[in-house]
Amino acid sequence: MPHPDLTVPDSRKMQALLVVVTTAALAPFLNKAFHIDDPLFLWMAQQIAKHPLDPYGFEVNWVSFTQPMSVVMQNPPLCCYYIAAVAAVFGWSEPALHLAFLFWPIISILGTFAVARRFCHEPLLAALLTLFTPAFLPSSTSIMCDVTMLAFWIWALEFWLKGLDRSRWWHFLVSAVLISLAALTKYFALALVPLLAVYTFARARRLIPQLAWLLIPIVVISNYDLVADEKYGHGLFSAATTVSAAISSATRPSHFAQLLMGLAFAGGCFASALFFAPLRKGGWALLAAVGLVLFAAGFRFLIVSRFYLETDAAPVWLEGGIFATIGAGILALTVINLVQQRNADGLLLFLWILGTFLFATFFNWSVTARTFLPLGPAVAILIVRYLERRRRISGLRYLPLTAAAGLSILITIADYQLANCARRAARIYRDRYGAEANNVRFLGHWGFQYYMQQWGAQAVDRKLGNITRGNIIVGPFSDTNRIELSAEEMVARDESTCSVLPFVSTLGIGTGAGFYTSLYGPLPWTINRIPPERYYTVQTR
Repeated sequence: MPHPDLTVPDSRKMQALLVVVTTAALAPFLNKAFHIDDPLFLWMAQQIAKHPLDPYGFEVNWVSFTQPMSVVMQNPPLCCYYIAAVAAVFGWSEPALHLAFLFWPIISILGTFAVARRFCHEPLLAALLTLFTPAFLPSSTSIMCDVTMLAFWIWALEFWLKGLDRSRWWHFLVSAVLISLAALTKYFALALVPLLAVYTFARARRLIPQLAWLLIPIVVISNYDLVADEKYGHGLFSAATTVSAAISSATRPSHFAQLLMGLAFAGGCFASALFFAPLRKGGWALLAAVGLVLFAAGFRFLIVSRFYLETDAAPVWLEGGIFATIGAGILALTVINLVQQRNADGLLLFLWILGTFLFATFFNWSVTARTFLPLGPAVAILIVRYLERRRRISGLRYLPLTAAAGLSILITIADYQLANCARRAARIYRDRYGAEANNVRFLGHWGFQYYMQQWGAQAVDRKLGNITRGNIIVGPFSDTNRIELSAEEMVARDESTCSVLPFVSTLGIGTGAGFYTSLYGPLPWTINRIPPERYYTVQTR
């Protein structure tokens, strides 16, 4: 069982240190351009500022044709209400909003520290290991809902455990409210309900009245769905589950290939675990070597051929093998911990990790690093518990963490530069064509769309057919929603490039990296020869 009476020396000093380290790690990225789905959250927040009770009541062109926001946005609105509240005071600039969102990774890391105190003697190491993972650090530089949900998640867990330890009803109430807030931030947080129910039953060895508190988030989301159905014609939670399943079934390869890709994402997202692996022990080293060969071969023949690559294929399938080996090692360690502990906290970690892995691999609309994010604290706690059992915690325990921090920061820099390319390109086009904005059409979405629309350029709408003679059309070559125009219908004007980190990528067609969606690549990040971002300009005749 967790140890509620476990004391940690200088706990407040450690918490202060975590605040300082988290802030220092993320402060260099406060001016990061809005990226990926950030614009969706911004536009909904702007809608909330005008119509607080109608967050989805507008239309958006997000896939080259206009749709209701209630169809496009597959997340609940709580995060957008936070953005609207912050922007009402501090404005809509990147530094203001990123600074406001710095609160959530800090709270997440402090929550990890609080929960880890119950499971291990080195909660500081567990919290820092959560911070310095390729999943957590880049995700903390966005204004999307993932880290916000994690903050609610980890504190809901802490208050539930505290309620079981101290038998105080208000701890359960706070936990239930936090689960509800987490679910209104991102629907996956409802997974806490069965997770805590099973854990509580395993710990108490009977059904206890406190389980009734878990009905609160179920009632909240059920009523939310009913209100949404009344207002928008369909339940938003139920629609999100349907859309996710439909896209997943249409784009998923074989189940084995999907499993392999899920293992690679899990390993890549938590590659920091590699620096703590017992590879000097012959048995573990042999298993890792065999796994690497098998997984790399699987990537080479089952996965890489499905993706268009502009870079060398060998690094992609080799890194896929490495990442999948790490992912398999994490799952194996989860099972070993359960078998060795045979208690409720071992079961909690097992279900937390396995459940999130299965959802992120097989049930989400695509495999994404953000979906694996809730694994972070559990994986970190699991690793520290393993090190403590093997008595491998020494004075040099933070040395591997330095390597983990360096890797995670490097990946975050790559994502930062990629995001800023879209803003830079949009501003170049603004300076060049701002005087004739009504004549400019663009392809490409995400952050590029946000910055193009800021100066009046219009997104191409396939259904409206808003391209006419003489229009200037711009966009990134990496856009998947291209339109087909013949050479007789257009004339090329120029091409431009934007440099990114030349050896690390988090996303890009042809790179093998698909941090935000596996539709772009089978790995969350990749080390390879990364070409610059390319943009085109054509004019219709």
